[in-house]
Amino acid sequence: MKIQNPIISGFHPDPCICRVEDTYYLATSTFEWYPGVEILSSHDLAHWTIVSRPLIDKKHLNLRGIPDSAGIWAPALSYSDGKFWLVYTIAYQIDGNYKDVKNYLTTSSTINGEWSDPIFLNASGFDPSLFHDDDGKKYIINPRWDYRPLPSKTKFSGLVLQEYDLMDRKLISEPVLIHKGSAVGGTEGPHLMKKDGWYYILAAEGGTGRHHSISVSRSKNLFGPYELSPFSPLITAYHYPDNPLQKSGHGNLVQSPTGDWYLVHLCSRYYGSGQFSPLGRETALQEIVWEYGWPRLRHGSNEPQVTVQVPESSETETNGGGTTNNTYETFEKPTLGAEWITLRTPFEEKISLIENPGKLRIHGGDSLTSVFNQSLVARRWQSVNFLAETSLDFNPETYQQLAGLVCYYNTKCWIFLGVSRDEHSGRRVVSITTNDNGTITEPLRGLYGYLNDSEPVFLQMNVQNAKIRCLYGTDGRSFTPLGEWFDGQKLSDQHVSGWAYTGAVVGLTAIDFDTKNSYADFDYFQYKETQK
Repeated sequence: MKIQNPIISGFHPDPCICRVEDTYYLATSTFEWYPGVEILSSHDLAHWTIVSRPLIDKKHLNLRGIPDSAGIWAPALSYSDGKFWLVYTIAYQIDGNYKDVKNYLTTSSTINGEWSDPIFLNASGFDPSLFHDDDGKKYIINPRWDYRPLPSKTKFSGLVLQEYDLMDRKLISEPVLIHKGSAVGGTEGPHLMKKDGWYYILAAEGGTGRHHSISVSRSKNLFGPYELSPFSPLITAYHYPDNPLQKSGHGNLVQSPTGDWYLVHLCSRYYGSGQFSPLGRETALQEIVWEYGWPRLRHGSNEPQVTVQVPESSETETNGGGTTNNTYETFEKPTLGAEWITLRTPFEEKISLIENPGKLRIHGGDSLTSVFNQSLVARRWQSVNFLAETSLDFNPETYQQLAGLVCYYNTKCWIFLGVSRDEHSGRRVVSITTNDNGTITEPLRGLYGYLNDSEPVFLQMNVQNAKIRCLYGTDGRSFTPLGEWFDGQKLSDQHVSGWAYTGAVVGLTAIDFDTKNSYADFDYFQYKETQK
């Protein structure tokens, strides 16, 4: 059957895939979003379901205080010796010359079972992966970061290899430089594989923007030297400005049970004249053939394809698109659905589903510009056309207590539709606050929507072609628009200043600048994709 890219929509970058019997498993980066690594599964490469969050109960996963787009980078998932192996980076500081990172390994005998306590590997660079050689030995490969501000020094100083000892559970050899990458530069996200007696390195190159690509090199010796493929780069969209799958790069290969080969890789879809990508970097799939011992895209060039042929599916749907795109959450279950994510710290530190059964209670936290204790739970935008809606019980005592709906990229860029209290009239109000690269504005200029204390509150964000309209109501049927349409395209890495590797989300939040004792009870949350 034919499917459309991306196969997983919404921000799911840096994909890494493996197969166990007839099931594919795929992990992607989550950055500052808790609970960290998500693993999705599929039987046909088209329909994906979240099946594991292996770091959710790990004590080391405290991301409080890390900057935007730090956190969990490039998880590498593999299967060998009857268990799953997950290697990943936690980036704590990423500005300037320095990258303060730690790399870890965790394992599990089943994908949704108990994962082992993480083992620290090294901190010499980021994006490590684990290679299982035919002789049973295992190796960690990662870029080595050179922080020194010296002339002619390149920050990406090459790929280094170290042996991992299963008994001692640590790296036992000094790092060996095995490959410096191609002339494109910025070699990162390496994956080692072996086929027909050759060792292959697939690596992301060219940075994370328009020049992004994947290079392929090979050697008969694990420690090199490695020669660059004559067909390199394996994939890039840089030379194809009209291709819908821009920024294509960073991925690895997998073989199907029938012997076919596929590449998973990240990509971004641009919207509007400004070429912004609010959905972030998504996961796509390409068909691979081998020519003269080198992998190539099946159609013969390195241009990513939107339509891909995959084995016939027994599923009822015929299009890719990843996890279930619509959500209607009534908060009657003891846990939130798998699509929910939160910022930097565990859910239980900010929400409760039992204090008021049937409602989601969010305790007032820090501002939406905080990197410490935000009380925000959200789900990814998976389309630029959707309706988000909620109803909440919230009785703020002061303008310093707020709760409501937010479309959010990071601490520097968001649009907040919230309930608070106006100290002049004494009434509850619905207002809008925006953050555009650190410039905070209140576009209603005091022309709020006014509410009686006894009235329920319904909030909507109507997103059409990435333009956002805020609405409110008191009966759940009729809604009053507030303000103008806002440009949701700005919720993208092209617009946000500084490091920006994620994508737009929509969610629920509560803020308390006063006592830190207030809370809001949300009755439901709906995310429904609409027609263009």
